[in-house]
Amino acid sequence: MNSEIKFIRSLQRRFPITSPVEVGIGDDGAVLDCSGTHQQTVVIDMLLDGVHFDLKATSPQLLGRKAMAVNLSDLAAMGCRPTAAFVSLAVPRVMESPHTFLERMYTGFEEFTTRWNFCVAGGDTNTWNGPLAVDVCLTGVPIGARPVLRNGARPGDVLLVTGPLGGSLRKGRHLQFTPQLDLAKWLVQNYQVHAMMDISDGLAIDLHRMMEASGTGADLQADCVPIHADVPVDKGDATLTQALSDGEDFELLLAVSHADFKRLNSDPERPQELHRIGVVRQEQRCRLIDSAGNSTTLDIAGWQHELS
Repeated sequence: MNSEIKFIRSLQRRFPITSPVEVGIGDDGAVLDCSGTHQQTVVIDMLLDGVHFDLKATSPQLLGRKAMAVNLSDLAAMGCRPTAAFVSLAVPRVMESPHTFLERMYTGFEEFTTRWNFCVAGGDTNTWNGPLAVDVCLTGVPIGARPVLRNGARPGDVLLVTGPLGGSLRKGRHLQFTPQLDLAKWLVQNYQVHAMMDISDGLAIDLHRMMEASGTGADLQADCVPIHADVPVDKGDATLTQALSDGEDFELLLAVSHADFKRLNSDPERPQELHRIGVVRQEQRCRLIDSAGNSTTLDIAGWQHELS
């Protein structure tokens, strides 16, 4: 950055503080007024050039949009609304016109700060010889009495997803999705959601994570899994496999009681269709059930970072 001070001042003008932030961009840290009447939720995600996006093929605005959206998706999964964002950057020294690039990237952030009334309250910017890294931290507060966790699924619960899955990377949908904050708010305000999480790494692996956290298992109906039109039609099970394991869908996976599912399914105020994909079982294993009723073990398939 040729003029970090000017850049910070421009961000202060673009992102005026909003409650509960008392001190925002420009100091050593941000101050939040925590009244004690709500729990505070903090989420964080780092995006790396060459892993989560390709800088040669991704505009700065879309990159900023995704970096914020993946964190907002986590808040949606916990039934929370955003209150403040903190952005840390590792900017390549070889980047051309970094000030212009970052200004455009922050425009991607601004789409969401305006829509859901929160502000960028701080962060850190460094330069280095490596690729671009964007790290966003978000704070949030529960819409209901407490955050919705992934460990509350109960035997007999109905499993739902909020939209079709698969093919997100193929068509660039992972850069342009809208976090399900509004739907999550409606669900939490009108129903008792036992467990919820966002599908970032693939339905198969994320379902296993929810069931493991809940100490339960699941039967997943293969012919009920909604497959996105971005998944190319293939022979055999390849199409379903992509819907189960591609990841980067950022739809919500949730568990509700059977009674609540029946009410939800016929609710005229429901903002959008929810897809019933299976049920929670007492037995701690996940099975895939085909249309003929035959069951096989659901493989733990999806995206995982390999740490060696």
